[in-house]
Amino acid sequence: MWVRGLLLIALLLGAPFAQAADLWADDFSLPKAKTDGLKKLTLHVSQYYVVHAEPDAGIELLDPADAPLGVQISSDDFCTAALQGTVEVSGVLYSVAGKGRRSLVNCALPQYACPRCAAFNLGQNRFVKLMSADGLGAKTFGLVPYRTVAVKADGLKLGTVLYVPAARGLKLPNGKKHDGYFFVADIGAMHSSQIDLYTGWKPLPWKILGSGTIRSRGVTAYVVTDPAVLAPLKAAHLESAKAAAE
Repeated sequence: MWVRGLLLIALLLGAPFAQAADLWADDFSLPKAKTDGLKKLTLHVSQYYVVHAEPDAGIELLDPADAPLGVQISSDDFCTAALQGTVEVSGVLYSVAGKGRRSLVNCALPQYACPRCAAFNLGQNRFVKLMSADGLGAKTFGLVPYRTVAVKADGLKLGTVLYVPAARGLKLPNGKKHDGYFFVADIGAMHSSQIDLYTGWKPLPWKILGSGTIRSRGVTAYVVTDPAVLAPLKAAHLESAKAAAE
C-alpha cells in the first residue's frame, strides 16, 4: 500500500516519486524496548486519517485570518475534515490550523452524526493549504503515517515516544510489521488517557484501535527515553513539518 500510496501522493503533488519514497520510508525495525524502569501508562487508542472530499457548493474553507482558500465542500465533509484534521480536495491537501471567531456550520447532532462533537466547536476550525502529503501536526512536527499520535493539549508532552507492546508485530498495509513505537506530534480534542494514531490515507483494522473512550479497550504503553529511539522518530517528524511548509 505504501508504494502505491506514495506514487499517488507524488503524482498529486507533482513531486518526484523517488523523493517522496525517501521522505516517508520507514522499515519499522527499531529493537524491542527494555521496559524495566520506564514510566507505565494505560491508554485508549483511536485513529485518524486524511479525509477525501469532492468539491461542493457548500462550506468554504477559510484560513486562520478568515480568508477563503478557494474551495468548498459539503457540510458533512467539512465536519469530518475538521474532526480528522486533514482533507484532500481535487488532489490538494488542507490541514486544520486553528479556530476562527464564528462557526461556519453546526457539527453536532442532529445535523452531523457525531454525539461527542458538540463540545469541540468543529464549525470554527480553519485550514491551511499544504505542500506535502501529510499535515503539520502541532506546528513543530509534521505527521508521519503509523508513527504519529495526537494527545490532549494538557496531556503528554510533544516529542514523547511511546512503546506499545500490543502493537509490536501488527501488520501494516505494505506487509511489514510495526515495531510498537509511536511519537507524540499532534494535539486533538480527546480525553487524558486517549492517543489518536495517524494512519495516513486509510484506517487500520487493528484490534487495539477503538473509539478511544475510557470504555474502549485499554493498552499498556511505556514512555521511552532511549536517545537511539527518540532521534530517528523526531527527525522524521521534523522533516515532515519542513516538507509541509515548503
